[in-house]
Amino acid sequence: MSATADTLLAELIELAKHHGETSKVDADTRLYADLGLTGDDAGNFMTAFSVKYEVDMSAFVWLRYFDNEGSDLMGPAIALAACAISPSFAVRWHAAHDAEREITIAHLADVARAKVWRDPGQAFRRTKAPRVPTLIFSVLSVLLAAFFLLGSLAVLHAFLNGQLGDKNLLVLFGVIATGLVFPGLAFASWRQIRRKLATARSD
Repeated sequence: MSATADTLLAELIELAKHHGETSKVDADTRLYADLGLTGDDAGNFMTAFSVKYEVDMSAFVWLRYFDNEGSDLMGPAIALAACAISPSFAVRWHAAHDAEREITIAHLADVARAKVWRDPGQAFRRTKAPRVPTLIFSVLSVLLAAFFLLGSLAVLHAFLNGQLGDKNLLVLFGVIATGLVFPGLAFASWRQIRRKLATARSD
């Protein structure tokens, strides 16, 4: 390895130490699995990297390497249900996860020298162990959403049929609005799932 390559690698290691959760960084360190970079932290790191080394990131697909900021409560349960209902969705969903990769410091050095983003190879597949508690919590969130939605519809039906008497419209609006919050979250989860599907490789 040349002195220039050593310098580049050392610079990237220092950059990773500044943005990551550990000071133990070497050429094989992975941004997601080892440094815990994801969401806004990963965004800040990749922006700093691309600006510093003037890398063309137009081919970079975010969801192949990192997760978006924040927790998606309903996404896992919705995706699981969609896989069970639609075989074609299941194929596309698994293809999107098969496209996930880990980014190492050594790979960043190669990209910095090339000045253009390229995906890591199959050897750097990003693997995540199934999280049963997360899935259980997600299913409970969906069931809770259904409960609130049905409750709001029942209140609205009772109001329209005059079964609530002279009740405060503001209270009625609050009940209905609460019931609509969860479907809104479910819709946001579905949009996120669709964005994930778009990351599947076409080759």
